Amino acid sequence: MLRLARFALLPLAVSGGCVELLVMGDYGTRDSRQASVAQGLAAVAGARQPAAVAAIGDNICPDGAEDSPWTVARWWRDVYLGYDSLNRPWHVITGNHDWRTDGRVERDFTTSSENRGSHWQMPDFWYKKRYESDGLTVDAFYIDTQVWKGSRTVERSIGNQARQRQIDWLFSELEKSTADWKIVLGHHPVYSAGNHGMTEVLYRELDPKLREYGVPLYFAGHDHSKQVIYYEGLSYVISGAGGAWARPRSNQYPEGSLKHYFADPGFVARFRRLGPWRTLCDGVRHAWHFALPLRRRCSLRQLAPRAFSSRMSRSGAPETDAEYWPIRQRRAAKHSASGKV
Repeated sequence: MLRLARFALLPLAVSGGCVELLVMGDYGTRDSRQASVAQGLAAVAGARQPAAVAAIGDNICPDGAEDSPWTVARWWRDVYLGYDSLNRPWHVITGNHDWRTDGRVERDFTTSSENRGSHWQMPDFWYKKRYESDGLTVDAFYIDTQVWKGSRTVERSIGNQARQRQIDWLFSELEKSTADWKIVLGHHPVYSAGNHGMTEVLYRELDPKLREYGVPLYFAGHDHSKQVIYYEGLSYVISGAGGAWARPRSNQYPEGSLKHYFADPGFVARFRRLGPWRTLCDGVRHAWHFALPLRRRCSLRQLAPRAFSSRMSRSGAPETDAEYWPIRQRRAAKHSASGKV
């Protein structure tokens, strides 16, 4: 029998049957905060030896690679690969800041001579990775939500058909997938308590398909915090605290669905087969536990977070679900389908 917790932090090469992955977004801030989180990331990677780092956008701020692979080299390679423990695969997707200039520079860094060790891996703006361990199969779908939302820079760089090509690809691949588990990782959240709030176009177009095709978990960043939202059988994990500062909250999520919110810097990781998810930086640690079924296949409803524990943050107790953004007001959300970066 397989414990679902093994899936909960999803996929990639394994060690002793336990899958470990570090997930981090909004980290390319070019400052001491980025360096501080990098140090924490390296410490965890050294201790746990994860299969990969999932870098979920805003890799280079404020204006992406600025048409030069040297920018990626300076603000990704030189920041992270100085740590031996971070010389491992980085599965990368772009965010809105990466598309303030031509995002193809970051994609093409995958084959650049400056990508020493070939650790930066972005074969395209959207792609699938299949990971296997002890008979378990996991399909992870990395998508470009800025392409999905649309922008002038995206259209100028890769054409106005890219959006629909990605959508068609994702839904087709989700439908065809025979993996035991399917997850999707993008930059923009569906729901969020953070400053940006929910992404209307993803709520309309992506969320129903995640449910239709049995995806129990969606990772995102964009808001500069760490969050767990659980709503009607689907878990939304936001890990956008890799360097950028948290801003005032919007609380755009369904009533009662916010399970945890932390504004301090860090990332998401899984440490033990039955242990908690954790976020970690500079010795400030929060943990939340999932009571998970032992069966490999289960209903989405069974994936609800059941019990939680946390340490106090620098600012005091974790924020609670005191306010929320009623779904009936979602069309008034600030970040709509306008495509503005």
